[in-house]
Amino acid sequence: MRRQRIVWALIGIALAGTIAAATVGGFRLHHAVLLERQALRTEQLAQAAGALADGPAATRAPVDKAFAAIASHDPGEAARLRASYLSFRSAPGDQARLAPLESRVSAESARLAAATRVANPAARQAIVAAAVGAVLVVLLLVWQFELERRSGRIDRDNVARSEELVRLRDEFVAVVSHELRTPLTSIIGYVELLTEEGESSNLTADQQGYLGVVRRSTVRLVDLVGDLLLVAEAGRGPLSLDVHDVDLALLVSEAAELARPSAAAKEIELDVRPEATPSISGDRMRLAQLLDNLVSNAIKFTPEGGRVTVRNFAAGEHSVLEVSDTGGGISAADRLQVFDPFFRARGATARAVPGTGLGLSIAKAIVEAHGGDIDVHSAEGGGTTFRVSLPAAAQAT
Repeated sequence: MRRQRIVWALIGIALAGTIAAATVGGFRLHHAVLLERQALRTEQLAQAAGALADGPAATRAPVDKAFAAIASHDPGEAARLRASYLSFRSAPGDQARLAPLESRVSAESARLAAATRVANPAARQAIVAAAVGAVLVVLLLVWQFELERRSGRIDRDNVARSEELVRLRDEFVAVVSHELRTPLTSIIGYVELLTEEGESSNLTADQQGYLGVVRRSTVRLVDLVGDLLLVAEAGRGPLSLDVHDVDLALLVSEAAELARPSAAAKEIELDVRPEATPSISGDRMRLAQLLDNLVSNAIKFTPEGGRVTVRNFAAGEHSVLEVSDTGGGISAADRLQVFDPFFRARGATARAVPGTGLGLSIAKAIVEAHGGDIDVHSAEGGGTTFRVSLPAAAQAT
């Protein structure tokens, strides 16, 4: 219990630091975007002034428009430029009056460039700190849940207490996930702003690469947060479904196409056997997520040169989805817990296979929400088969 209290304290500290770093990172990214855009406006003023110096007075409008844009976004910069701008504007054909304006514009451009060189690394540091903090929170949660699992007892009082802990855990996971989703979404939005066509022209190749890494890492964290929220929702009762007619054969084909690149990377043979069966009533997005989890799990635990088989078929009044692999199999002890949230088989831990232990628990929650059953057939060294049986009638809730 003392160790668990220490872990909870560490989780609280890590969560507070993550939210703070993500919030600061979002504001700093926003500041970097504003600096980039102001630098573009300043450059546009210089270009318009140069064109006006060589052209007739009737072309004064672009200069006025560029200066007005600068003034509306940074009154301080406009105040510093105003004297030289008004002097040039009164006699735009006078080259002598252009030089002071160009000098002031160059000084402002240098100031903005210096500020950008400070803002971009500061934003990256805050985002990296937020990403590291989020990973730390997840790892501490997994550790805490493992401590709780190991410390459980079978007497009535402790069973009731364990159920209360599970409820608190689900509430905590939901709160953590909700609080993380908002700053992570903001980070993705600001990164996309920085990488938009026109905005990215002032970024170096290295800076664009850094932003790409930030975006991919943040998207992975958003996906993990989504999984945590789904697990928390499943702990409170059946998942909510958007029920329509679903063609399982088409679903099997689509899941296989999505998995082919990862299978090819490990030289795994992906054997797909879609069979035309009557449509079932279910949530197409949830069922696709179910298949994606099972297929990606099979590929993850199948060694190079192995085979993964994905098929569907009718069995009486049920439709069956089946995913088999030629991996190392699952021990009898691990099969009892394989659908528990955050559980990882001993073989996966020993081989350092990446994962959070959420995929199969999510798969089970989706199947149960559709009124179906999921079971696993496996033996150590003999491969693994996951079989999902779904009612053909509209029994999804």
